[in-house]
Amino acid sequence: MTDSTKKLHILITGATSGIGNQLAKDYLLEGHHVYAVGRDDSALAELESLGAETVDLDLMDRDKVIDAFEKIEEVDLAICGAGMCEYLDMPNFDSASFMKVMSVNMGTLSHAIEGILPKLITSKGRLVGIGSASAYVPFARAEAYGSSKAAVHYLMKTLQISLAPHDVSVSLVVPGFVETPMTKQNDFPMPFIQTTAQASQAIRDGIASGRDVIEFPKKLTLPLKVLGTLPDLVWQQVSEKINKK
Repeated sequence: MTDSTKKLHILITGATSGIGNQLAKDYLLEGHHVYAVGRDDSALAELESLGAETVDLDLMDRDKVIDAFEKIEEVDLAICGAGMCEYLDMPNFDSASFMKVMSVNMGTLSHAIEGILPKLITSKGRLVGIGSASAYVPFARAEAYGSSKAAVHYLMKTLQISLAPHDVSVSLVVPGFVETPMTKQNDFPMPFIQTTAQASQAIRDGIASGRDVIEFPKKLTLPLKVLGTLPDLVWQQVSEKINKK
């Protein structure tokens, strides 16, 4: 469990946009020391003005990530929020787009974990990865994004087991739709969509409570989990009806 009354040293990747940006601002308001990692200069400047220690870093460059994170003295909580989404339109399977999404979403996460894990082992801290409710069920056009998030889910749940002997806690965040620059491209209904403020509150509450899995909003994630347990034939029929609509 993370003690919300204690001043924590928190590293956040993807801190210049969307959920990561809101988390950085909210944790700063709570008085924590925030290392904000991102690429957007104006967003980094704003976070720095709020008191963050900013790190302009390409998370796809493993060597630079390792070098940058080695220079950070202490981390109690690491939230890996960097990622991207591109949709595929069948029957044209764009392997370049598919591999780009997989590489970014898994590459940024794996590089960040390698770089920050020694600090978390020292502090007996918590590692947080951002998954997606899309990993629960197969959605057309989300072949790349959903696959990458399913991989994130597997990785974080595995790390919950393998890092336990090293006293590092691991949380998987499973958000539904959230109003971010990434979801602005969506041209379909997004039920129960959350604001970044709502998402940040849910994530911070889940971390403070020490939850292994932080899902929100429940009115979306729970039905999707139930659908995901249905036999494949049933789900395929449901999916076909959704796609026709």
